[in-house]
Amino acid sequence: MLLKQKSIYSYWMLLPCLAIFGIFFLLPAVMGVGFSFLNIRNVDFQAATFAGIGNYKNVLTDSGMNIAIKNSFIFAFVTTILKVTLGLLLAVLLNNKLKTTNFMRTVFFLPAVLSSVAVGLIFTAMMHPANGIINVALRAMGLPMLAQNWLTDPKLAIFSVAFVEVWKWTGFTMVILLAGLQSIPEHYYEAARIDGATGWQKFRYVTFPLIMPAFTNALVVNLIGGLKAFDVVQTVTGGGPGTATEVFGTLVYKSFGSGRYGEGCAASIILCVVILLVVLPVYRFLTGKEVEM
Repeated sequence: MLLKQKSIYSYWMLLPCLAIFGIFFLLPAVMGVGFSFLNIRNVDFQAATFAGIGNYKNVLTDSGMNIAIKNSFIFAFVTTILKVTLGLLLAVLLNNKLKTTNFMRTVFFLPAVLSSVAVGLIFTAMMHPANGIINVALRAMGLPMLAQNWLTDPKLAIFSVAFVEVWKWTGFTMVILLAGLQSIPEHYYEAARIDGATGWQKFRYVTFPLIMPAFTNALVVNLIGGLKAFDVVQTVTGGGPGTATEVFGTLVYKSFGSGRYGEGCAASIILCVVILLVVLPVYRFLTGKEVEM
């Protein structure tokens, strides 16, 4: 009887969390799906009419849709590869016991806690073609040929914005991978040393296989973040010049900003489906490569 009461007590403790989750996540998600089938203009819900799949057709046939999808995948691919690669290098480096290890961990993680809007505005100023500190420094070092129109060149702008994203979130990726490194028991490395393994062999056959769960989480989180990118892109370029940095997130924002709330909800649902179609196969493939400690 006492055991049963304890079990019921533990379930009651879940109710506040479930209530918050339902009110702030499930309910808005269900409402968003419902609104995606309605014609809603300027928050006039009483005048809303049933649109069926019309909003989805409008979004999928929008002239900027193909550009937004292409840019979203470019942005997600570039940022995910760089954040995971650099994050892994930093995690391996800072997993060693150095005098400045704790300080350096803080320094590299600090950008992750900064406001994306503030970071975007700072880099917008730094990448100004005439007065930005990057081009000024390059010219001062006698390298004017490397000075570029970082945010106004249509071919370069998406990669410049990707650099801002990488700078901001590499430290966060480092922390995920560092947690994986620190969970590896020392006796695996002792066995590798006894067998005469080199540093690279230890990393390839011991470290990397055992941090695969952390690696999978880092890659999936960054892939999702890249596909649904919005704040940095909107702050730095607003989708410009022209549509050079238009991504799915800015497309959704413009739909809501112009009062097309039904289309905005439909675009959000499509983005969610795209992310699931991309991320789930990647997640299943990577989890299949994980090994037991």
